[in-house]
Amino acid sequence: MVSYSLSENAYLKIFFHAAKHPHLPVNGVLLGRQASDVVVIEDVIPLLHHWTSLSPMMEIGLDLAKGHAEAREMTLVGYYQASERLDDTALAPVGERVAQKIRDQFNDAVAFVIDGDKLGTGDPALLPYLPQPSTSFWRPCIAQSPAFTTGSNFLLAKADSPSRAIALVRDHNLHEKFGDFDDHLEDVTIDWLRNIHRDSHEHHHCLSTTMTIASAFKGTLVHCPSLGQLQVLEDHILLVDHQGFITYVGPADSEASVEFLAKIDISTTIIPSGGFLLPTFCDLHLHAPQFLFQGTGLHLPLMQWLNEYAFKSEESLDSQPELAKAVYIRLAERLRDAGTGAVLLFGTINNTANLILAEAMQTIGIRALVGKLSMDISSRPSYVEPSALSSLHSAEEFIDGCRDLVSSYEPHRRLVEPVITPRFVPTCSDELLQGLGKLARDKGVRIQSHLAEAHEEVQWVLSERHKDDIDVFDNFDLLTEKTVQAHCTFLDTDMLSRMAGSCSAVAHCPLSNSYFSEKPFPLREALDLGVPVGLGTDIAGGYSIDIMNSMRQAVAVSRIRDGTRKLSGGEQSLAIDWKDALYLATRGGATALGLSCGVFQVGAPFDAQCIELYKESNKGVGALDFFEPQSGITLGILEKWWCIGDERNRRDVWIQGQKLDVNNALERA
Repeated sequence: MVSYSLSENAYLKIFFHAAKHPHLPVNGVLLGRQASDVVVIEDVIPLLHHWTSLSPMMEIGLDLAKGHAEAREMTLVGYYQASERLDDTALAPVGERVAQKIRDQFNDAVAFVIDGDKLGTGDPALLPYLPQPSTSFWRPCIAQSPAFTTGSNFLLAKADSPSRAIALVRDHNLHEKFGDFDDHLEDVTIDWLRNIHRDSHEHHHCLSTTMTIASAFKGTLVHCPSLGQLQVLEDHILLVDHQGFITYVGPADSEASVEFLAKIDISTTIIPSGGFLLPTFCDLHLHAPQFLFQGTGLHLPLMQWLNEYAFKSEESLDSQPELAKAVYIRLAERLRDAGTGAVLLFGTINNTANLILAEAMQTIGIRALVGKLSMDISSRPSYVEPSALSSLHSAEEFIDGCRDLVSSYEPHRRLVEPVITPRFVPTCSDELLQGLGKLARDKGVRIQSHLAEAHEEVQWVLSERHKDDIDVFDNFDLLTEKTVQAHCTFLDTDMLSRMAGSCSAVAHCPLSNSYFSEKPFPLREALDLGVPVGLGTDIAGGYSIDIMNSMRQAVAVSRIRDGTRKLSGGEQSLAIDWKDALYLATRGGATALGLSCGVFQVGAPFDAQCIELYKESNKGVGALDFFEPQSGITLGILEKWWCIGDERNRRDVWIQGQKLDVNNALERA
């Protein structure tokens, strides 16, 4: 059952909109994100206060609101309205149409009607409506527990939001400065999308800052908002709210920054002049149980390596829960210390071991998508699931168990989610793959697997299934916008175009590809075609858990490919540079996982690492040496760190605004 969490910011804006026009109908849309079975409503955009139908102006407003939501890495997740009469709590026909329009794009959409009789009482003044199954009709949500009470599927992020809204209207008249799309049409200076304005005393006021600021940072920020774009934001302020989301980013000397810092009652964390904040890394492909034998067995070809090393380690952890716990806790610690904040994990076929893995990641504080392996075919008789039906039942049990594991946490603190994980085509029957495709749709979960990894694997699929494995995945609805496929080294241009068309992502694993694939992944071609790509360590097919090594390998392999291109007379460069690789390791990986981290912008979770390059003007940290005085963070010293930096440069790591207990090596610098 889906539940809904309404932020204080969203509740206040709905309240202000209704309070500003007490005798008129008002409406707007809800913005948010879905984390597993929880829809987190983070913000709202007010539309109109003169409406009786789905007018062209409302259509325009909806399109603008949708574009604004997408720019903030959010989705339209619902609709709200208030009626002219206080006692009218019916969802108007036009409201049903707008809500249904949103539902067509977001299946778990919700509508709220403002209960005028409760506006001044201090109780939540919202009545939720949900669509009726298999119809376009919306009805009030009737449940055993009334909305916004204990046991309800509707929650307020802050229980005192209703009383706070009343106080802000009564004592500060904030509703008078609130603007919707109607207001904007009359006065284009009104920022109806964000509702940021100045009051008569020239004090900067942003409605989103009514949420508590938990952390403030001052210093240099480095991030890659898009491929080919690296920004070094010197002397900036970054504010994080109590839920771990970024609420403000701006130059430290701007009037807004000065006023924000004057208002908040917390100390500011100063980033050293020789350091910077960087988004944490995303690892798109890691076999958690293979951490047990990391760095061994790489002399064998893929299929033999699987039999002699991979399957044995997975079977060992499945049969020894205490060993699994020790391995997975240490894995999570290693990821944290390497600056990896989000990881897509392959587990094993045993749910007990997989839940131990999920719990380890949640405990240490790593954002993890955990996959329970599905395989009803195996060359190792003792390590295989008995049937497709049994495998499907186990996969569904794991999805439910993984979600239950984090259900007691607040929605924004739930770092772990389940993933459908067919190992690869050779280990999965058609019946199993078909069932997994349906399960992924029914449960709304992501999908991961291996695709076109090695010559012997590709040839086996062709001989046994009489088609390419990309066709197998596609036929069973396992090639979707929620899919990440590892390796893909044997995909040709047409196949890459299919990946781009389906919005399926690639986990590029340059190190393990060098060991187990006869071809390098066509990275530049994939990027040019618009395929979402991130980097993977592929433990233990790759021997390094540090994404920084994956970045370096990705550039090196691309340079070799480009050299071959030059010798053969090709015109289009196939190389990437270090800045491209940094994008793939941060924002690129996050985008592939459907996450909004990997960038420093308002609304994104604060997943960050503090990197220190030098302590004094010419005293480098770790492997970095400087023989001339340094000042600030330049592209030159960033590249130097990218090439030879290591854990000794990493001071701190934060995930969802929470500082992790990093075991860094600064003492050994």
